[in-house]
Amino acid sequence: MKRPVYPAVRILGEFCFKLVFAFADKGLSGGGSFSFGGVDLETPGWIVGMAGGGRDVRLLTCNAMNRTVETIKNKVLKRVRRGLIGGGMRRNPVPVDKMSAADLRGIKGVRAWGGRYSRLFHDDIIASVRQERDGDFPVKDDGAASYSILALSGGGAHGAFGAGVVYGWTQTGRRPTFKLVTGISTGALIASFAFLGPEYNEKLKEVFTTITAKDIFHVRSFGSWLWRESFADTGPLEKLIAKYADENALKAIAWAHNRGRRLYFGTANLDAQQLVVWNMGAIAAGNHPDALRIFRKVLLASASIPSAFPPVYFDVEVDGKLYDEMHVDGGTITEVFFSDYMLELPAARRDVFGQDTPRPNVAAYLIRNGKLTPSPEPVPRSLPKITRRALLTLSKAHGWDHLHYICEIAHQNQIDFNYIGIPENCDLPGKQAFDREEMNRLFNLGIDLAKSGGSWHKFPDGPHEGP
Repeated sequence: MKRPVYPAVRILGEFCFKLVFAFADKGLSGGGSFSFGGVDLETPGWIVGMAGGGRDVRLLTCNAMNRTVETIKNKVLKRVRRGLIGGGMRRNPVPVDKMSAADLRGIKGVRAWGGRYSRLFHDDIIASVRQERDGDFPVKDDGAASYSILALSGGGAHGAFGAGVVYGWTQTGRRPTFKLVTGISTGALIASFAFLGPEYNEKLKEVFTTITAKDIFHVRSFGSWLWRESFADTGPLEKLIAKYADENALKAIAWAHNRGRRLYFGTANLDAQQLVVWNMGAIAAGNHPDALRIFRKVLLASASIPSAFPPVYFDVEVDGKLYDEMHVDGGTITEVFFSDYMLELPAARRDVFGQDTPRPNVAAYLIRNGKLTPSPEPVPRSLPKITRRALLTLSKAHGWDHLHYICEIAHQNQIDFNYIGIPENCDLPGKQAFDREEMNRLFNLGIDLAKSGGSWHKFPDGPHEGP
């Protein structure tokens, strides 16, 4: 049985190749202009650079290029007919009406929708209070416990800043033991080390000061983009995750979980278009033989930027039937997160110790691996640059809204809110290319700001004495 060829895909494919043919016919080496579909287009000289490596364009004749284009055209059209381009790869997705009921195979009750009430996670917060040991969290003379919550945002290579803040915070001697830690994307990797405590500081530093782009991804060949799910392969990132998320780390996370602390990661379920919050300590402490593999997959999914990196698939089941879910970077939905059940610590303590139990003192610390306010600059008339600028603008506005929302919710619930981010006067590179020198600079900046103690904000636009 032949796979269907989607009309839109065929049209798009033919358009792209007609465009390539037009470039080839009009002379590839020096550029020029021509009309295509009623639109005046410029012929970029870099097209030849891709084919010839930029060494000697004159070695590539138009006849040879035409043969190359014709060969690629035939291969791509063959794949289009076979349904391998534009959605032809096989999947067994969860039916829409069953998405809310889907759960992992083998490991149950370790995730919930973000932004929705979860009875499962509500009960788990109460259980976390019961699991606490004397001395794990400070208690005042009136019996009120003191809790600290840490939330870390995404930000790619800029995550070196957040790693530096955590590292420098330890050096001040004022870094608390966190009751709850949440992480999105690169923030999820930082969150793992922050949750495990100061003894993992050097590993945290190693990850964010020694890696380069080749330790994260490999760019796929140009031709394969048409029938792959992403522009890059994340094999190197999988190896990096496996190096640090090992059996010992899993045991340490399980130990902390069993003493009443919680670690949460966020991924985006692209099928459902919703944030999924994962209880990573529950995965680690579940003694399931697949726990380490699932832990690593969630961490990978949380950092899988759509299109740039391939999505991560989870095997799930509903009513005894098996399906798959497509998950990508949680930053697709939110840069950083708190959930309602994380605000229920006062109610959880009353449930465990009685209604007369003093309200706990809760402090929330949010580290954003990026700038907050607009960064005006002229945008060239270039499709890639306009697109990139628009996406960055959307992301920044999205982050601003979420930060203010979290700040407002914290104040409404009598939570001491503290925020820190990359200073607005800090020069950032145009691309987050995992440049080692730039990441070291951001890491050291984070250390300096954490040690200064005056860079935390009670509101997104106001400084306050740090913790």
